[in-house]
Parts: sequence; C-alpha cells; structure tokens
Amino acid sequence: MKILVYDSTFEGFLTAVFVVFEYRYEEVAIVAQHLFAPSLFEEAITVYTDAAKAERVLNKIEQCWGKEGKAIVLRAFLSEEEGMENYLLAAIRLMIQHPEEQVLENYGNTAIAAIRKAAKSVGREVHRMKEFVRFEKVGDLYFAKIVPEYDVLALVVPHFKNRFSDQQWVLYDPQRAYGFAYDLEEVFPFTPADKQFGKLSTSLPDGYEMLWKTYFQHINIAERKNSKYQLRNMPKRYWQYLPEV
Repeated sequence: MKILVYDSTFEGFLTAVFVVFEYRYEEVAIVAQHLFAPSLFEEAITVYTDAAKAERVLNKIEQCWGKEGKAIVLRAFLSEEEGMENYLLAAIRLMIQHPEEQVLENYGNTAIAAIRKAAKSVGREVHRMKEFVRFEKVGDLYFAKIVPEYDVLALVVPHFKNRFSDQQWVLYDPQRAYGFAYDLEEVFPFTPADKQFGKLSTSLPDGYEMLWKTYFQHINIAERKNSKYQLRNMPKRYWQYLPEV
C-alpha cells in the first residue's frame, strides 16, 4: 500500500489525485500531512503541490460533472471528515472509468453517499453562518468571530463581501486560527502572525492596536495553528464555485 502524503491544502489533494493517475497507482491512499502516522508496512510518498496539475484535475471534474459537481467536491473536501480524500479519489476513479454516466447520482455507492452527505452538511453550515453571524464594531472595523463545525470560512466570504461592500470587516475562526478581512478594495486571508495582520491595525484608533493583537492571542488555539494550510486551503480563484452552496 502506498500512502500519498499531501500538505493538507485543496490544491495539494488535487495534485495527489493527479499523481495517482500519472503513476497508475492501484493500492493507494491519500492522507493529509497533519494526520499522517508512519507505518513499517506502508510506503509513504510525499506529494508536492503543483497548481497546474491541480487545475487539470479540477477541469476534468468540471468536464464530466459540471460546475455543480465541482462545487460538491469542494464542499466535501472542506468537511474535513476522516477519509474524505479517499472517498473523493474513489469517485473520481469512477468518473474516469464511466465519463458519460451520472456517477454522482449513484447513492448506492459508499464513496458517493459519503461525499454527497458531507457536501450537504457543509452547505447547511454555510447557510447557518450567513444567517447567524453578527459583527461587532471595533474602531472602524466590523469584527465577527465564528467557530463553524466545518471549515466554511472561505465559502461565506463572497456573501459578506457583497452584503457589506461599504464597510471594513473581519471574519475570524479561532478554532482554525485564520480569518479573512475586507478593506473596501479586496478580501485577503490572514493569521495573527501573518504580515497581512498589520493591515488590520491601520483601521483602529490610537491605543487599540495592542488590545487587538492581545485579543487575537487570547482567542487563538495554538494547537490548531497551521498557517500554510489555512491560507492556501481554498485559493481565491476557487471562490467562484462556492457562493451557490
């Protein structure tokens, strides 16, 4: 059994899928780096994220399943459910074997059922976040802390960008230790340790900057910190597939 270890990002996962087909691996599993546990009986192969390879896989998914199928894959991945990568790999293998069939409608297949269930759960969580998120004014910024069950922060960003386009705001997930901020021009991701964090402080009145940083340090869960994963998990170019969830 070969274990493809990727960097926990969506692009990394898609790259791993590409590698499976590139080398025609049969007995293989895809595991996120932060969950990988070495074994004497398995061969671990590190997969280095390749945006071009990831894009080729995503384009193939859209070609076979359409934009809705692509969105389902994105949502299922963001569910963070154990083993979801391998359910998705199994489904993509079916897609390649039967490109003309509606593979995603085969609910009798274990992998398909798991993917559709996860995607639906993530969609419901997005709707809950849109409905219940409340902002608190801090200086010239509007701040909201959300702790969703699934990693849906990137999925709700387009909604708040459209709804509050005339306000500077911050959405922050302390459980996953990352967030998004809007400065009236663009949305950018950040972590409390990231250089982008400094952009937020410029909108605060004198004396608030230290309080702001102290607040983030207080609510942050250090054990969950993984800046590389958090800022690359859902690159901005994929957001176009997410607002309809």
